[in-house]
Amino acid sequence: MKKVLIFTALVLASSVALPAKDETPIVGAIRWDGWYGDGGVVKAVEFSLGQPKYHFRLPWFAQLLEDGKVRINGDSQAIMEQEIAYAAQAGLNYWAFVDYLNEAPGMSIGLNRYLAAKEKKGIRYCLVEEGERLDKEGTQAWSRLVEHFRLPDYQTVLDGRPLLCLFGKTTKIGRAEWEELKRKTMAAGLQEPYLVLMGGEAAKDRHMLGFDAVSEYACSGKGYTTDPETYERLTSYSVSEKLWARWKLERTPCITFASAGWDTRPRQERPPAWCSWVTATPDPTPSAQQKSLIDATTATPDELAAHVRAAIAWTQNNRDLNPANAILVYAWNEHDEGGWLQPTLSANGKPDTARLQALEKVLRPSALKH
Repeated sequence: MKKVLIFTALVLASSVALPAKDETPIVGAIRWDGWYGDGGVVKAVEFSLGQPKYHFRLPWFAQLLEDGKVRINGDSQAIMEQEIAYAAQAGLNYWAFVDYLNEAPGMSIGLNRYLAAKEKKGIRYCLVEEGERLDKEGTQAWSRLVEHFRLPDYQTVLDGRPLLCLFGKTTKIGRAEWEELKRKTMAAGLQEPYLVLMGGEAAKDRHMLGFDAVSEYACSGKGYTTDPETYERLTSYSVSEKLWARWKLERTPCITFASAGWDTRPRQERPPAWCSWVTATPDPTPSAQQKSLIDATTATPDELAAHVRAAIAWTQNNRDLNPANAILVYAWNEHDEGGWLQPTLSANGKPDTARLQALEKVLRPSALKH
């Protein structure tokens, strides 16, 4: 009888611990906010996307000037509030902001505008730190991170753990320092952060740093190239096989990664300063003769929706690997690098929301029935 009671208790305990397979995952998108203000980064992306064949990629708030040039500056609270509305309508749950700490104030405009928004419509946020930048800042960054974790709109997983991503491992900040961040967070009355490492060697390096899971920032296929993979190949091979299948085979804890695309041709032709390894390959085609460069590399709204649907299914079928029940999409606004969900500027000057409308059918199907 005693053995039966013990067995029954174990079964009940394990059933409680197992996550629900059909629980809807939270879906977020990475934000790289090089589209706000009038600094050097904005000028560089204006140049990269300035050719007419790339105008279809411009953020919805961009302007085409009479001289044929492009102006991109989304630095207004009204624009951010509209972005929040777009994300909420599509059914996104959170944004993952690339955090520049005390560097490049212009790159923090988007985050600051988001934080200042009075109505966030349920769109939460987390931070993506970069290993090299964090190594320079050191553990003095911990207090700032804990202050973010305290905010009511900060994204948590697993019943309250603040979600924090690191793109590229730290080399000066080691496991002991990351443990210190956990202690500081719990000393503030919060649960310890859920730490996610991004990058090619993440599955190996996460143990060294004491991280909980891995994910990815982007899947680059062939890398920076003038001959990128098709979107179908990118998602079916670079994402599904090289990431999802490997994580499942190796039993790697993860946040499910999904991609809205990868196409660096604007940066190949007109490389920004931070892409120092890229040799410019200018297109000699006169502006008047250029047509929108939309080909199989560019995700159609239906292709994008199908990929996100597959990411949801994979997450639900692999909850033992993704206990946080979270998905992260590259990206909300990497327009010039090839991955975007954010509405773009259509030929008639109005926002093109086709991608978000397709996502809404996947993420908010019940809302469309009413």
